[in-house]
Amino acid sequence: MLLKTSKRVVWIGFAWCLASVLIGIGVGKVTKDFGYQALHGEAADRLLASIHRVRGALNAYHYLPFLLTQNEDVVALTQQSEGGATATLAQKVSRYLEQTNLVAGASGLFIVNHAGRTVAYSNWRDQQYTQPNEFAQLPIFELTKRGEEGRFYDNQLGEQAYYYLSAPIYNHSRFVGAAIVRIELERLLPDSPADELFAISDDKQRIFIASPRRWIGQERGRIAQQSEVSLPNGAQVQMWTIEHQHYLTHKVRLDDLGWTFTTLISAKASERYADLLAVLSTAGLWILGILLLYLRERRLKQLSQQETRAALARNEEQQRSIISNAEVGLLTLNQLGQIRFINPKAAQQFNQAPEHLIGQTLSELLLDVPIGSTLAAALNSIGKDQFSGVAGVEAVALRAPDTQFPALISLREMQHNPQFEYLATIVDISRRKHLEQALLDMNESLEHKVQERTLALQNAQQELIQTSKMAALGRMSTAIVHELNQPLTAMRTYIAISRQLLSEPELLAENLTLLEDLTQRMAVITAQLKTFAYKKPAAVTPVSIQTALAQTLLLLRKRLEEEHIQLETEIAENHWVMGDNARLEQVLVNLLTNACDALQGRYNKQIQIASQSVGSDAICLTIFDNGSGIEETSREHLFEPFYTTKPMGSGLGLGLAIVAAIVRDLHGTIQPIDSPLGGAGFAITLPAANLNSDIVIEE
Repeated sequence: MLLKTSKRVVWIGFAWCLASVLIGIGVGKVTKDFGYQALHGEAADRLLASIHRVRGALNAYHYLPFLLTQNEDVVALTQQSEGGATATLAQKVSRYLEQTNLVAGASGLFIVNHAGRTVAYSNWRDQQYTQPNEFAQLPIFELTKRGEEGRFYDNQLGEQAYYYLSAPIYNHSRFVGAAIVRIELERLLPDSPADELFAISDDKQRIFIASPRRWIGQERGRIAQQSEVSLPNGAQVQMWTIEHQHYLTHKVRLDDLGWTFTTLISAKASERYADLLAVLSTAGLWILGILLLYLRERRLKQLSQQETRAALARNEEQQRSIISNAEVGLLTLNQLGQIRFINPKAAQQFNQAPEHLIGQTLSELLLDVPIGSTLAAALNSIGKDQFSGVAGVEAVALRAPDTQFPALISLREMQHNPQFEYLATIVDISRRKHLEQALLDMNESLEHKVQERTLALQNAQQELIQTSKMAALGRMSTAIVHELNQPLTAMRTYIAISRQLLSEPELLAENLTLLEDLTQRMAVITAQLKTFAYKKPAAVTPVSIQTALAQTLLLLRKRLEEEHIQLETEIAENHWVMGDNARLEQVLVNLLTNACDALQGRYNKQIQIASQSVGSDAICLTIFDNGSGIEETSREHLFEPFYTTKPMGSGLGLGLAIVAAIVRDLHGTIQPIDSPLGGAGFAITLPAANLNSDIVIEE
């Protein structure tokens, strides 16, 4: 019970710690989300301020183009440029542009004639090279030619980003040129706060205004690892991770400028605050759990002390009545083995009053305790230091007046009770013994019935075998009678003719030759029966498939040549199997004869014989022909004796049965397979012979 309680406390503590961690993580997550939401609002305010500053900085230059167009020297210069401007006037205008730019603070002021050629500029002292037609191809010049105020943003890869403002120059309503102001965007906001992070990029994501300035020229998507964050109010904001620090961003695109303003605000303080709350929540819950565990253990200790005192009181009461109320016989013995106390159940088992049994020894109540048994050793060692108890030992006990009963005896020492030294337990097992005997009788009855049923099944099996033999004998008799009837009828006819030809020896000799052929045919028929009953030899030896096939072809060569059958063989020299030459040749003769019979009436007759290894312990021999093949309905009966698909008189149907019996005796297998030539095929698998050994296997 204490172990179960300890395990439960451990699991509760583990669950509390896990719940504390989860709650702390949840508190940190909620705090972080609300912190992000507050930062999102702050980022929005900063974004508006950045946009306002940028627009204010740009608007500070909007007056410049119009101011330049009002200068008379500027107008005169653009007019003279049509016929060729004087260098003096151009230098005067350039100085005017230089002085004006010192006040305005732009990157450059330019005067362009109506053809787009630059005729004066403010940076003439810097000796910077300015292409004459630099502004002719810019969209800002085309806008100015149409009389519109020009605004143009130019950010070429690897170059400075500029913003251009322009105004047309007229002479009596005639366009004569344009005044252009160039603003270097990188220096547009020189007084940005150090802690303010923002980036302004174009539609190609190239940054041209930024704080810090090292972002200028980079693409917005490459300066940080970006991810999406969901806020409690349902908004989706973008989080940038720069140097392992998170920044919440807020961005907006200004359609009139084509610029995207992005403001970043550090989430470091908010995340630290959320992490601190998570740690404090977890630690607080752990401290609370430890306090609750301490209070629980203190309460359990008090309850345990109360229960222990109550249990001791109950145990004292139970010990007084346990022996008397036990459902088994209990005896207490002293150092001499004498009975000091006996409960009612034990007195009932011995059929004696308890007072009559007090003082007797346990040995006097038992019969035929074997000398040297564990029970005898336990009884003899009572009161000695080498006492060894027993448990669950069967014995025979006396029951008054003159009966006995089987009992299960246990004897052990009672060290915790000085009043009684030994406790003996006696269980009457008469009912169990009756049930065991009944079970034994039932088992013997079942065994007898099983034997009777087995004998009946064996008799039925013998009857079925005899019936099968009689059916096979009937089919055999019919085939033999039919096969032998024709030659016998012919022999009677030839004998009758021979009697008439006794005076003509030449004709008589011809009839005798025919009679000899008929007897030879009858010998072949009886030879098949003899082979079918052939007894396998006592041993098998290594046999070369190539040699056996050569002997077989000597017997069939004449038929193969007469019937123009094309035979192809592919037998390896090292293919040897376990068997004997006679049986292997018989298998080959029967299969090749069947193949020749199947080719009757065919053109381009073909037979293929090949062998191949199957693993390291078997050889597979295949025989194919291009005959009519084997029907599916006939395959299951192919190897049955006297079953044949040939017409009556063409065979007994023993060929394949003999082949199957021989292959089975050689511990091999045979099965019909599809022929690649389109006809029938057989695959014979036989055990491979070990050519390195001369062992002869006894079957």
